[in-house]
Amino acid sequence: MSIQSRINNDAVGTPPELGTKQVGRGAKIGMAVLTLAILIPPFVTTSLELTKLSRLAVLVLAVLGVNLLTGYTGLISLGHGVFVGVGAFAMANFIDQGLSLYIAGFLATIFTGLIGLILGLPALRVRGLYLALVTFGTALAFPPFARRLGTWTGGVSGRNVDNDAFVPPAFLRLDDHVHVWRYGICIAVVALWFVIIRNLVDSRMGRALRTVRDNESAAATFGISVRYAKAGALAISAAMTGTAGVLQAILNPYISHADFDSFLSLRLYAAAVIGGLGTLAGAIYGVLALIVVPAVNGALELLDSDAIVFGAGLIIMTFVAPTGIAGLFEGRGRGKFSTP
Repeated sequence: MSIQSRINNDAVGTPPELGTKQVGRGAKIGMAVLTLAILIPPFVTTSLELTKLSRLAVLVLAVLGVNLLTGYTGLISLGHGVFVGVGAFAMANFIDQGLSLYIAGFLATIFTGLIGLILGLPALRVRGLYLALVTFGTALAFPPFARRLGTWTGGVSGRNVDNDAFVPPAFLRLDDHVHVWRYGICIAVVALWFVIIRNLVDSRMGRALRTVRDNESAAATFGISVRYAKAGALAISAAMTGTAGVLQAILNPYISHADFDSFLSLRLYAAAVIGGLGTLAGAIYGVLALIVVPAVNGALELLDSDAIVFGAGLIIMTFVAPTGIAGLFEGRGRGKFSTP
């Protein structure tokens, strides 16, 4: 077998959950439960509760962006909250220019991807802990930098988002249920990105990214441009996270630099690690952890700060379950349903 054939097939090591086309019983059950969890809320929740669920879907998309870069490419990012902010502010400004919300959202996504590429190219010269420090420094610098861009971000007080025009088409007869329409749009956009990333990680580019993650020297030997692979992953990851910012601007009539502080970046990274790096389902599990952990901490009054709980959880998961929650389910499912 030639080296090129091995790159396309075995050398890169496609993870079981991505390389197989056979869907196990557990995966089918999980998909059915997820579908019901998505379809039922519009009929049984209030507008406020449905808006909160929409924001959770947006958070899943942002965590997926971190997962693509860290889980599939091996680049630690502690600054993805910046891209959420860039996407949200870009969306608000494109709307101000009279563009339709759909065109504004598309342009804001592309713009965020370009910003991610510009910011990331110098950072790609470093790896590991140094890259984490560089990205976290970017997250720390973003709020004060955004405050100085008053015409773009609203400065200290933030700015309004003219999203009143984002209403459902007349034939849907949802004029009195705009929150349902926005929930549906958020779910559809998140689902679209999941399909895109699923196809990406199953493609030759995805296999190349995992080769870069596992061994950069081997990747270069196989003819993979490590620099271009990292840059491409960074641009796509930033664009995806920027889309989360676009959706946040659609849901919120007001955005501020304070919404995109460094703690947001840390939460996104923690959710990706706890949920399971290198797995699509890990983004969902990670966001669920962001909900459950504060709720349990508040009910039991364990610690004064949720940040301490997340930090402790991150440390525990690193030692007890380094593959995250998704890895726990994968290992159980493999032992029960798979054949040698």
